[in-house]
Amino acid sequence: MMTSEKKPSKPEELEFEGDENPERGNWTGKLDFLLSCLGYAVGLGNVWRFPYLCFKNGGGSFLIPYFLMLGIIGIPTFLLELKIGQYSAMGPVTLYSHLSPLFKGLGFVNFISQCFVGLYYNMIIAWTIYYFFASLTTDLPWQHCTNGYNDQVCFSFSGYKDCEQMRLNLTANGVENNIIYLNRTCIEDPAVLALIRGDLESWYGSQKKMNASCEDGEVKCEMVKCIYTNTTYCDQEPGAANTITKLFDIPVKLRKSSSGQYLTKSVLQESASIEPADFGTPLWKLSLSLMAAWIIIFLCLMKGIKSSGKVVYVTATFPYMVLIILLIRAVTLEGASLGIKFYLIPEWSKLADIKVWEAAAVQIFFSLSVAGGGLITLSSYNRFHNNILRDTAIVCIGNCMTSFIAGFAIFSVLGFMATELGVDVKDVATGGTGLAFEAYPDLVTRLPAAPVWAVLFFLMLFTLGLDSQFAIVETILTGILDFMPKLRPKKTLIVAAVCFTGFILGLPLCCPGGSYLLDLLDYYAASWPYLFIGLMELIIISYIYGYSTYIDDLYEMTGNNLLYKLKKPMSVFYCFLSPLVIFIIFIFSWYNYAPLKKGDYTYPGWANGIGWIIAMLGILPVPFTAIYVFAKAYMANPIPDTKERVMDVLRETTRHTAEWRQNAIRLNNKDGEKSDFEYRQEGDRMIRYRKGEAPEGKLSGFVNGGMVSSKDDFTPM
Repeated sequence: MMTSEKKPSKPEELEFEGDENPERGNWTGKLDFLLSCLGYAVGLGNVWRFPYLCFKNGGGSFLIPYFLMLGIIGIPTFLLELKIGQYSAMGPVTLYSHLSPLFKGLGFVNFISQCFVGLYYNMIIAWTIYYFFASLTTDLPWQHCTNGYNDQVCFSFSGYKDCEQMRLNLTANGVENNIIYLNRTCIEDPAVLALIRGDLESWYGSQKKMNASCEDGEVKCEMVKCIYTNTTYCDQEPGAANTITKLFDIPVKLRKSSSGQYLTKSVLQESASIEPADFGTPLWKLSLSLMAAWIIIFLCLMKGIKSSGKVVYVTATFPYMVLIILLIRAVTLEGASLGIKFYLIPEWSKLADIKVWEAAAVQIFFSLSVAGGGLITLSSYNRFHNNILRDTAIVCIGNCMTSFIAGFAIFSVLGFMATELGVDVKDVATGGTGLAFEAYPDLVTRLPAAPVWAVLFFLMLFTLGLDSQFAIVETILTGILDFMPKLRPKKTLIVAAVCFTGFILGLPLCCPGGSYLLDLLDYYAASWPYLFIGLMELIIISYIYGYSTYIDDLYEMTGNNLLYKLKKPMSVFYCFLSPLVIFIIFIFSWYNYAPLKKGDYTYPGWANGIGWIIAMLGILPVPFTAIYVFAKAYMANPIPDTKERVMDVLRETTRHTAEWRQNAIRLNNKDGEKSDFEYRQEGDRMIRYRKGEAPEGKLSGFVNGGMVSSKDDFTPM
């Protein structure tokens, strides 16, 4: 029976003297890691993805599966990754080859996936830099529809309000009028109005889907011609144009915001397709923004965690300051309550839809940034006895609460926009880049001191993205340096080389067709590979390394007896629920696969084929490497009996190597009598025992290795 109590320790210091691991280095302070971890987990998706998912999947009722998935897959996988990184002091590229050599391919797919994600993620950061400098003006460039690139459906809120004010003034003076906002301007000239009335089809004609289910992609869509008879209803009946007795403003669903056209027609100069003939060459303004983004990454990482660990004191906290300011301003806007109502009022019927649960699970998985290698990388620079139990609770709960609170700010804004335009919230609700670079820039044009709000917002997006990119690039760097330790003295040059390579490979994203490529990478590079990596990690820890050994490792690092009290309840998650849920999500996402679309544009087969190749590069190296490792070990094994030979090879290639515990052994020797464990040489490796429980005779070397189910292998409750 485990009876030892957690030993009292002196108050934790915020700064450390010297490195515990001189070869790799450590964080210089406890907050360095915590803020880096929080910054990595809290990214752009918290602001632009979660609120929209909540609205789309049942409002307040979506929070039920969301927080359930936090407990089922979020916290267990998050803690697992922090544990294996901190325990081994290894990055993901080398960690898996020592944790379970048969699955060393997981290190490669981690590295490959992060390379793809790092390319497009830094492009989004480049967009925020572009918008930040564009905001340093007294008149925001996306505020009006008077630019050469704007077309007849461009909608400027300031122009629309000026038109509305003219109508109100004339009506107040008793003057009958038919002033309308159409073709980017306010029209009152009777001659122009007569021309519009003579060609109603050109100005009010449109198309609509015959079946509303088309919106969810469940039914094949058939489009029919229609004509708007007011700003919201498009009538498909013959002769509907004859029912229009009075001209009206441009219909709501035909409006293309001035901020949206600024993004697609000015900033991105978006092409018609991803086809090579349309793709174009890099735009110089975007290329400079991308160069600036990579230079900033280099300057922050040139000294590794020693420099990035200090930068995060600003980049991880600044977004919260801005978010609070935006929240206070947003909830005081007219119509904010309408948006919050849309955000929170539950639709209980949605809980019966499996897609809602899938959306909640996927959002938790990616919101916490698990399985990307970043958490392992960050925790690998921790000191051995860092309290990762505390850090896991802070980051997981903080991340989800950030998403929840951001929802109030975002939907207060959308409620205000809907009120101003006289439409429903659902007509202005959007997610992803549409929210960050269209809806919100459109909002700030309606506020006093608009440039100030724009600068604050894009600074917030910049710092949100920067923290995540730090961890992504650090994962790539750690992979290179762990794989080739002789390069560590030249780390600054390696950082420069990685950033320069990232800039060159990112130039296609600066082309007119670059936004299509960005969406392709986002769709294929991270989703399936990350789910696969997370599933394999849980299987390895629970069924190969050994769940009991995992708990012992956690206790050895933290000294927290609560782990043993919660051991059985936690085993339900690690050994059953967590891997099962991730497996279901993985299979369900493949079952529901549909070719990538961007708006109404469907990507061609060859583009989706490239996407599949990218996705498989994040999965297939695992089985291929496993086959190679097994075959190599099988050929070298001298046992003549085939069955015994196979079992011996499986045992040798799945159990952890001697190097796996080197960091723990080094710290155990340093701790001396303070440690509850001791290590003894058994054959070709060191075996861990509780003090006073080591047997007199020599054992096989598998005890506490997670390889056998004997009474010695399980720590007593």
